[in-house]
Amino acid sequence: MNMEIITSAASTALANIVLAVIALAGAYAVYYIRLAGAQVKAQTKKIEDESARALLEDALDDVERLATKAVGYTEQTVAKALREAVKAGTGDREKLLALGRDVFNEVKCEIGPETQEIIVKHLGSFDHYLEQCIENAVLKIKQADPYITTLPGALVEGVGEAELKEGIPGAAAE
Repeated sequence: MNMEIITSAASTALANIVLAVIALAGAYAVYYIRLAGAQVKAQTKKIEDESARALLEDALDDVERLATKAVGYTEQTVAKALREAVKAGTGDREKLLALGRDVFNEVKCEIGPETQEIIVKHLGSFDHYLEQCIENAVLKIKQADPYITTLPGALVEGVGEAELKEGIPGAAAE
């Protein structure tokens, strides 16, 4: 009988140990499954962030490209002559400002609502970004203009800055 009690106690202890090992293995399995799940979520979020960034960059590029083209077209068709008339004193500055508003509205209408939403989500204001793009395009056109203002109201076409300084007394010494 003593042997039966010892065998029974050993079997019970062995069963308890096996159950504890199984429970511990299960706990480790659950831990690693959760860890793997967290890694998958992090990778998915990274992919979504990269996708969102790519969408934002595409949206910004589209707006900038359209603004540049619209400003360039307006410059070629109307703005250059109007700006020269304003410089000469025969044109109305309000017409130039209205032209800018027309370009703004034209580009805004061409940009889809999805693109505008992406920009608003990341930058806060589509209108402000579009205004900056238009101002940048106008600045590039003004910088590319072959006219250099030498004195108030005097324009010289096709003269480089060094040549201009040579023609102004005391400017070559600078």
